[in-house]
Amino acid sequence: MAKNGVGHDDVSGYEPEDELYSVSPGDVLEFWGEGTLVVTTVFRCQEEVGGRTVRWRWMFLDDGSLIEASLDGYFRYKQHEIVNQGSVLYEELVAQDGALVRFEEHVRTGDSGRRPVHVAVRDKQYRLTSTGTVRAERLGEAPTLLPWSAFATKSDDNVYFGMVEAEEEAEVVLGLWTAHVCLSVGHEFERSDITEIYRRSAK
Repeated sequence: MAKNGVGHDDVSGYEPEDELYSVSPGDVLEFWGEGTLVVTTVFRCQEEVGGRTVRWRWMFLDDGSLIEASLDGYFRYKQHEIVNQGSVLYEELVAQDGALVRFEEHVRTGDSGRRPVHVAVRDKQYRLTSTGTVRAERLGEAPTLLPWSAFATKSDDNVYFGMVEAEEEAEVVLGLWTAHVCLSVGHEFERSDITEIYRRSAK
């Protein structure tokens, strides 16, 4: 997720020369000190930013965790919370005067750094760092999390956003708003933590 501003960094068509970007459902990732996990779902994502296309990957593993490989780094989210329509937190996030709208207004006026937008989740304060819309092509099975299985054809209907813990900024949140909102909580990790990638086709 982007650390500041709206969407990912503005780099046209960029994809790292990293085989993690080409994994498919059924491939196996070996994590240092943790063992092997199977990729169940891959989302090939792209967003148009200022007339340019930025691409990244979201991948679900068989332990339920979510991997992000993007221009901003590598992130793994192990906790997921569905925020249903009509709930207090849902309205706080996505209402017409909600946190996402206020954050985007501050970005447009260049005030996002001086006027941070915070959201309380489970008694923790998080600061909004990014928003964007995404077109996602799914490979593999549909995730059990409803917002992740409800991507629309029109990218404007698929809103993602990023937050960091307000105090230490070590904990990050990926939000996805489609049918409902899903908040996925995790941390950044080093690419070297994935020591091997085993292709399903090689078996």
